[in-house]
Amino acid sequence: MRKQKGRKAFIILSDGVSFRDKTTIGTAIEFAQRADTIIFTIRYSGHNPFYRPGRVIIEGITSEAGKHALERMAAETGGAAFQVSKDEPIEKVFSEIEESLRNQYSIGYTPDRMNEIGKFHKIKLTVKNRALTVRTRDGYYSQ
Repeated sequence: MRKQKGRKAFIILSDGVSFRDKTTIGTAIEFAQRADTIIFTIRYSGHNPFYRPGRVIIEGITSEAGKHALERMAAETGGAAFQVSKDEPIEKVFSEIEESLRNQYSIGYTPDRMNEIGKFHKIKLTVKNRALTVRTRDGYYSQ
């Protein structure tokens, strides 16, 4: 998405579970950050009725790992993570993403001195009004 102009958002609909991927979650996050792309994740996983106790344990472990992975991708790119449920149907989730994208502001700055090119630099944005919600990336890659 690096070549795309303007604001970029990527929506991932997944259970978050990944097997045998050659790319790590850290690499995926780095690529999104370098492309200045926000990731919104929608966790969609149904309960599978397993009849063997060992499979239930494996399902529980992978499910939590998948949830954490999706939350991490969203948080580190300035997006948000959602979970589809009876109380939070997919239509409501997409409406919330749409609302979020409609109410975003883009803030930029130029550092005092040029840093190492290609290095990740942490930043923190805070607001005085605690009633406001701030969702940002953890930093940026210098170019």
